[in-house]
Amino acid sequence: MQDDLLFLQGHIHQYFSPLPLLEERTGINVDKEFKKLYGEITTTTSIDEFTQIIRQGLNMLYDGHSQIIPGYSLKNYVSSEYFLSTIGNVTLSDTTNADHFYRLTTEYVNSRVKINLLTKYMNGDYYNILPFTYNEIHIDTGEKIGSINGIPMNQFVKNNYSKMYYLRWDPINNKPYTRLFPMALPLIGFDKFTLSIGGKEIELDVSKKVNTQGKMHAQSNFGKVMPLNNNILYIRIPEMIEEKWYTNEFLTTYSHNIEKIIIDVRSNPGGSDGAWISLLKKIIDKPLKYKYHVGFNHNEAIENAIQSSFSELKIIRKGRKTEVYQDVVLLPDSNSVHFNGKIYILQDESSYSAATALASIAWENDHIISVGATSALIGGYTLPSIAFKLPNSGIVFTLAFATDLRGGANNPYMDKVEVEISEEDINIFADKILNYDYYSKEYLSTKDPLIRYVIEN
Repeated sequence: MQDDLLFLQGHIHQYFSPLPLLEERTGINVDKEFKKLYGEITTTTSIDEFTQIIRQGLNMLYDGHSQIIPGYSLKNYVSSEYFLSTIGNVTLSDTTNADHFYRLTTEYVNSRVKINLLTKYMNGDYYNILPFTYNEIHIDTGEKIGSINGIPMNQFVKNNYSKMYYLRWDPINNKPYTRLFPMALPLIGFDKFTLSIGGKEIELDVSKKVNTQGKMHAQSNFGKVMPLNNNILYIRIPEMIEEKWYTNEFLTTYSHNIEKIIIDVRSNPGGSDGAWISLLKKIIDKPLKYKYHVGFNHNEAIENAIQSSFSELKIIRKGRKTEVYQDVVLLPDSNSVHFNGKIYILQDESSYSAATALASIAWENDHIISVGATSALIGGYTLPSIAFKLPNSGIVFTLAFATDLRGGANNPYMDKVEVEISEEDINIFADKILNYDYYSKEYLSTKDPLIRYVIEN
């Protein structure tokens, strides 16, 4: 187990080029954190427990592209069509192992965590969203969560950040957070815990549900292309897939009275860059120019793979680093609608990967404007990750290796947004998710603050 953890640590140093940015942004020292993980391995450590230790080692990277993966994902990484398939040490025969260890990371939690708290992290603090009653104590919407077992919430998450699920970084308040902190409680040994909330102390058990009142409103969070009024066209992309569907729907729905186009990628985890590239080529009137500038730790095999698959990219070695350049020019398709108005990209803290790649080109084009919240993860337009397996246990994981360098000193994490509009009132947020379909045309047109900005500007 020690050897496998050393393999992971070594590969992070060898491949994970955003490591200096990560340590600068979060203030952690990855090697010191790994030293703690070595201390968790004993002669009695089970493979289930070790899988969680490996998850922690990847989790501290705050990177959605670096994680333990299931077999169906592995198939994409070992495909002969994937240009980096020969870099890692995995094959198609590792899919069974991949499925096994991926299940261990989820079953450990799913079998033990039944508590159904609905919380929200906002402006540096945690709040309850869904009212509930437990042992005759009533907790209402918007009540602030103060501590767990006497430990202030932010300190508790900071102390145990690598064990958390869906870990994020708050770049405004400079702290780690997750609204799903109850999922990590069994790993921390808090199967039963005292939650201070709204000035009340309640004894809770992660294996038992609380008696909630009400529920979240159903959401129509699926791909859609629709006019919001006579001159604004709204495109909702919850995930960067189905590029043909979006282009067809756009061409069918667009009319020449449209003056503004909104592309909503809030909570979009990414997917294929081809989805947004194909869509833009149907929209634009003139060639769209932006730079592609990616860096990674020097690796000859990766350089050769990139050069073989993308001959248009310029590769330059700079000491121990390699940089890849391209001045990209997107040309309008032959059936483009030749739209020449403003395009607004809506993002939030959960927009990531291909979604932030789309948002990032706004900085280089005056007629494209990014609106919303700063990303909680290091964003930008990079390259996909590489799959590896640990040599002894066989745990399969992916590791990101590239960094978007376009932001320079002003935006090194590629997380900023041009027009920053964040949710700041917990009661307005709770009202939104409990009482409205906030992807409905009615809500978007009348209550959404980001779309209100588009309408008024």
